[in-house]
Amino acid sequence: PELFDTSLLGDELANLRTPSPSTLLMGRIAWTARHAHKAMSRSFGWRLLILGLMLRYKLDFKWRRKSRRDRRAALGSALVASLRRSLMDRNIPLWLNTDFQNLITDNGRVIGMQVCRDGQTLQLHARHAVIFGSGGFEQNQALRERYLPQPTLRDWSATPPGNNTGAALQAGIELGAATALMDWAWWAPTITVPGEDKPRGVFAERAFPGAIVVNSLGRRFVNEAAPYLEFVDAMYRDNEHTGGKSIPSWVIFDGHFRFNYAMGPLMPAQVMPDSRLRKEWLNTLYFKADSLAALAAQIGVDRAGLEQTVQKMNAYARSGVDADFGRGGNVFDRYYGDSNVKPNPCLAPLSKGPYYAMRLDAGDIGTKGGLLTNEHAQVVSQDGEVIPGLYAIGNCSASVMGTSYPGAGGTLGPAMTFGYIAAHHIAANR
Repeated sequence: PELFDTSLLGDELANLRTPSPSTLLMGRIAWTARHAHKAMSRSFGWRLLILGLMLRYKLDFKWRRKSRRDRRAALGSALVASLRRSLMDRNIPLWLNTDFQNLITDNGRVIGMQVCRDGQTLQLHARHAVIFGSGGFEQNQALRERYLPQPTLRDWSATPPGNNTGAALQAGIELGAATALMDWAWWAPTITVPGEDKPRGVFAERAFPGAIVVNSLGRRFVNEAAPYLEFVDAMYRDNEHTGGKSIPSWVIFDGHFRFNYAMGPLMPAQVMPDSRLRKEWLNTLYFKADSLAALAAQIGVDRAGLEQTVQKMNAYARSGVDADFGRGGNVFDRYYGDSNVKPNPCLAPLSKGPYYAMRLDAGDIGTKGGLLTNEHAQVVSQDGEVIPGLYAIGNCSASVMGTSYPGAGGTLGPAMTFGYIAAHHIAANR
């Protein structure tokens, strides 16, 4: 999405959830995917780009007197804000603080739902059909333990606490709906930041040259630049193979990386030196030592294994070829590599102290499995028959993408598409 001027929302801006700081420049300034790519790959003019974005934010005095929040929204926030504005333009009511409780049926057909709105129980009757457009079940610990690989914690999820509890999923199952992909999530490694209510996903930083990810044996187990869904899937597979040595994992980098690149909430030291970091982050969010051996002792990683891995990676950086996992060997990896680093933009040696480590958990940005639907977004039963009057889109439905993840928008894109399909199917069959 392009940037969206949130002043167009009026009072509704207060209801727009603030985006994750990991999607904002310096945790505060909105930027598009193109902006982020140019800055992170350090392409020509990237410093000027960042300066321009900062000045745009700083010089918006009229808006900043109202809020520290950037006037502009980007990425998913821009999409949601523009959809909300479209509802306002059409005078379509949107009920907030309205909790789904259960479905209302008549002879097997879904005819409405019971909700609790601002503490009041209401029954909503649908003239034609009900469309579930909710999230998954990642914030429901009991459902996570029932369906997802172990170990699993809702505290690792990057989605907002208290939401996406699987209510729609459970209501559909009670009607006899079929499910699929229940052991999958939209995996993303996460970092827990002290004082924040949810972890931050680590999406692009793993591709930057000079950072590696190891298990507690000090060994790499995946191409660090791989898509985040595949990355956490590899965490689970290696965790099973090693008997519990890969969850959590650790991202390791040196002083050169720290100066030039971001990692989670740590901005590059050239703009945010260690002296400006919050004191409580040391030995909680990040660990720091003058040698790899000392760092390994702090985080409980095998010293010899880590030193051998770093020695091997330094050789790969010189040759430009990751002989173990092929990091930087494809266009996807290189998208967030540093275009100035040769011969491989995703590989650089770890040789300059101090050395740093940050914990990575097996997190997610939502669950992938849910109610099984047909090509019209109708929920189907375990015997393959349509459940009359019930449609499902979004993360409460089994993903049309299967176990793959083509890229950002792999959740909202199909949700919008099948919402459109469902509405037309309902209209054509009313």
